[in-house]
Amino acid sequence: MITEHEVVRLLVDGGLPLGEWDSDTELVLDSLTFVWLVHLLEERHGIVVHPEAEEEIAASDSVGSLHRNLVRLLPGGPDREECRHAS
Repeated sequence: MITEHEVVRLLVDGGLPLGEWDSDTELVLDSLTFVWLVHLLEERHGIVVHPEAEEEIAASDSVGSLHRNLVRLLPGGPDREECRHAS
């Protein structure tokens, strides 16, 4: 289970300065931030980003697209109620 709010918290913990944000807030993930995000996803949420999914996750260009891409990694996919936007 992960919400957009939690995704933003991980990004901020990884060093991205996201003050006010919404689903359309643009993201540019550098390699260090991406590696830290992948680490935090597994450590805090049990979400494992396998190598075949890394490119899609790294190419996420907004908070909303990153969240949608992460939800696809979860068992049950995008239909799980607890994965929807909750900010």
